[in-house]
Parts: sequence; C-alpha cells; structure tokens
Amino acid sequence: MIYYFYRDAFSEVYTYRYRLTDSEDKLKITVRWPGTGPKAQPETIFFENAHGERIAHLNWEDRSWWQGDRFQLWEESKGQAIATIEEHWTIVDRMLLHLPRYRIMLAGGNQIEARGSRYSAQFYEIFVLPADPEESAGELGVWLGEIIHPPTGPTYVVRTESPLLIAAPLLLTATIAVMDLWGLEKVKEL
Repeated sequence: MIYYFYRDAFSEVYTYRYRLTDSEDKLKITVRWPGTGPKAQPETIFFENAHGERIAHLNWEDRSWWQGDRFQLWEESKGQAIATIEEHWTIVDRMLLHLPRYRIMLAGGNQIEARGSRYSAQFYEIFVLPADPEESAGELGVWLGEIIHPPTGPTYVVRTESPLLIAAPLLLTATIAVMDLWGLEKVKEL
C-alpha cells in the first residue's frame, strides 16, 4: 500500500495544513490547527476525515531537551488516548546531527519505532518492537514500512504491506506530522 503525505500552504513561518491521500490520490485525512505566531508550534493539532469531520486530536507535551517531546493521540469517538508518540535522542544522535527516533506506544501495548536517516533512500523506516522489553534492547524489530522524502511530488511517500499500518492511517498521519512539524524544526535549530 502506498500513501502520499502533502504539506499544503507552506511558508517559512509555519505550515497551515497537511493531508494524507491513498495511491489513487483520494483524500483520507487532513491535519489542521489554530493559527499560531511566527516560530510557534501548536499545542494541539486536529485530524479530520475526507468529509471534514473531526476524528482525532494530538496533544503536545513539551519535556526537557534530553527526554524529547511526547504526544498523545486522542480519538474523538473513543474519548481516550489511542497512542503515545515519544521522541527519542541519544547524546550521539545530537552530536552527529541524526534525526530523532519516534517510539509509538499503542493503547493495546504494542510498540512501533520510526528510525530516521538523513543519508539513506528511506527517510524513516518503521519497525514493530518485540513485546518483551528485555528483547527490544538487543533486537531491531520487524520491518513494517518506510517513509520516503521524494525530491518532487508529495512531501512524503509511505510504503507498507503491513496490515497494522494499512489499517491505521490516522497513526501514520500523526507520526509523520510530528516528524515534520516538530522533529525537523529541532534539527534545523541544532
């Protein structure tokens, strides 16, 4: 399955909207937020389906620079958080200007990790981590998909054959919005 992720109405100050489409360019999800001032990041962003109905929102929790930011993805129909996205850096990542890693903890207990690379064909690769925390330290996880940043066309292209990611376009959209809106801005500041 291929998804296209577009950054619309981009300016040097801030982005106005994101949208996710399928391989046939049919709109799946739109991401919006209230207007913010220059260089400000929104504390809450909203997700709408193709009909303009709000389906979820993402709350931003600013933590220390060492811990990285944390985001709670809330589905409107359930009224509870369905996932937590945490930004992870190591001191080596910061020194070598690596992109941050993102750990996505689903409400059911599963964990997904997106690992970035500035210099490979894949901008980010997505892995599911082992359920046992002791195993996750030594194992890379099972590859689920990739996020590519093409030179032309959509801002990002997501490729996956994983039923978990195909069934969760909201989770993919939230993760990519966080990567683009928060992660890349931090890397530019370094």
